[in-house]
Amino acid sequence: MRRAKAEILRPRGSPAPELQLYPAPEMGRTQREGPAAVARAMVQAMRPMQWVKNTACLAGLIFSKQLLSAPARVSAVAATVMFCAAASAVYIFNDLCDCRADRRNPKKADRPIASGALPQGTAIVGGLAALLTSLLIAWSLGPGCAWVLALYLAMNVVYSLWLKHAVLADVMVIAMGFVFRVLAGVYAVGAQPTAWIVLCMFFLALLLGLAKRRAELATLKNAAAAHRPVLAKYSLPYLDALLAVMAAMTVICYAVYTVDSPHKNATLIVTIPPVVYGIARYLLLVMVRGGEAPEELLTRDKGLIAAVLVWVALCVVILYGDLRLFDSG
Repeated sequence: MRRAKAEILRPRGSPAPELQLYPAPEMGRTQREGPAAVARAMVQAMRPMQWVKNTACLAGLIFSKQLLSAPARVSAVAATVMFCAAASAVYIFNDLCDCRADRRNPKKADRPIASGALPQGTAIVGGLAALLTSLLIAWSLGPGCAWVLALYLAMNVVYSLWLKHAVLADVMVIAMGFVFRVLAGVYAVGAQPTAWIVLCMFFLALLLGLAKRRAELATLKNAAAAHRPVLAKYSLPYLDALLAVMAAMTVICYAVYTVDSPHKNATLIVTIPPVVYGIARYLLLVMVRGGEAPEELLTRDKGLIAAVLVWVALCVVILYGDLRLFDSG
């Protein structure tokens, strides 16, 4: 219908525009659909499916052995909510910056702002509300969380404006985002982060980011650059090499953490097998079966879900039951 309307409005004899398949949204569309549709579009723009990433904030609660402390649980959950709100503000800001380009992209043209389902003015108000919410929570959690949130927001502004088109820098930003989540969760419960667990999260996040780039490049092939311009600067063999390195570094850093953690409990080494299985399973899904989005795989693949649950259960039993099967030296 929109395409036919666009053809009627085009002067006779003039060449058809190249991007006619994804025209700008109709005027007044959101007004006709009503407030409920706009509210749904706002929720969609906030990407709630991506909030699973923010559960990384809970790592500090478990590994600081404060899982049974009610105040610590409240603080850890507050840090998670803080990052959900901050990430939503970042997603809206990024979509506002990219709305014109998204309308020309068949995979992104139906995003709420690009499609016109969410008016830009409403999106700005919603984004500011999410930003203010995150800042208020950070202020209540203390200076450590406030500084982490400030760095996260600043990094993502630079990413949305420039770094998303810079090869390697684009996935480095993704990795640092996970590191900031872990740090915020640790500071929220009043603990101090250990170097090895931070490094482990950094390499694991790089692995996830590079795996997603590989899946996009393999799936979209010649259309990859149109979907995400930075993909033109990658190649499958190069990404495969990086994935092997990041997988190895993740396992090594986690293995060192288990024998050199502040808990001085070498029994943590029994948590290594589910970590190795989870990483290998994820690479299988991405490189063999064509999986793409980490947050979708983590919530849908039974093998990955089982690996995570087994790992968490083992950590809880060992840390909170003070299980000691090996000499810590």
